Amino acid sequence: MKKKFKSFLAVILAVVMLFSFPLSASAFARKDVTGTYRKSVAKMLRGVDYYLGVGCLENYSFKFDDYAKTTMIAIPDSKLNGCSLTYVKKKIQTKMKLYFNTSKVTFKKMSKYRYSKNPAYLVYNKNNKIIYNTGDWGMASPKGSVRKIVRTGTRTYEVTYNIYLYNSWDKVNCGLMGTYKIYLKKANNKNGFIITNMKQTVSKKI
Repeated sequence: MKKKFKSFLAVILAVVMLFSFPLSASAFARKDVTGTYRKSVAKMLRGVDYYLGVGCLENYSFKFDDYAKTTMIAIPDSKLNGCSLTYVKKKIQTKMKLYFNTSKVTFKKMSKYRYSKNPAYLVYNKNNKIIYNTGDWGMASPKGSVRKIVRTGTRTYEVTYNIYLYNSWDKVNCGLMGTYKIYLKKANNKNGFIITNMKQTVSKKI
């Protein structure tokens, strides 16, 4: 009797899976939505271009973690250089929440700058003061361009994002620095999305 009941349940489960799978696959079919979101996503990602560009330089390797998120948000605001850790945390937490839906701020403690392939270490905590070890790009600096946006789920998206070395004086791209896959999730905020993950797929190591 038990064997028959188990067999019956197995059949029912198989039938449910058979009919539900096509619906599920259809609901989460990948769809190109570049035209719909290109403008808003490009505006959002402009704030992280600097960091993504550094991640494509010859001496660095991109890594997406809590420290990268923190530096990504802090690094464009060089006025924070030399400010107290408490002040910098307060200053960037709003953007951390906007971009990554987290208020966690992480800075590496160092007595002086020690070279690391991780570009996040370019901004660090020295005696509770935030120190920048960044340089000036000059006329040419990183600028991103949305290549493609694909909907991968009901609220999730995959962005193919190119980073170019852009000459602001002549207003031309000087060449491709690298390419990233940036994963977004729909959110009720000013950007319309939060970043859930990033992967570097191409680096020219310029």
